[in-house]
Formats: sequence, structure tokens, C-alpha cells
Amino acid sequence: MTKNFTQTCHNPYDRHTYTINLKNGKSVNFDDFESAREYWWSYREIPNYLDFIVVNDRKSARKSGGKGFA
Repeated sequence: MTKNFTQTCHNPYDRHTYTINLKNGKSVNFDDFESAREYWWSYREIPNYLDFIVVNDRKSARKSGGKGFA
């Protein structure tokens, strides 16, 4: 059974980057979900090409100095 993602907000979302891993061991990186999705759908019917997508957390620059809650 395939689960489908439902968009809940139309605002830009930039907390992740995306990596599409190919079956030949190579990978392609994307800064936004729409680009990764477009790539996946463009190549989805090529046999033994696409493997899986990895959602990567972006490294955030902490402005508080990383001390947590006061």
C-alpha cells in the first residue's frame, strides 16, 4: 500500500534538502521538494534507475548561542 503526502501549507518550506539515490550507486541532490519530485516523476518509468529519496535536515545557524532554554 502506498501512502500519499498531502500538502497542508502553501508557504515556502526550506528545512530539508532531498537526495535521490539511483540504483547504479550515484545520487542527485536537490534544495527543494518540488525539484526532487519533478526529477522523480520524469525518470520513474526507466527500469532499474530510481531507488529511493532521502529527506535531509538542513543545518540551521543558531542565533542564541546554543544554550537551550533559559
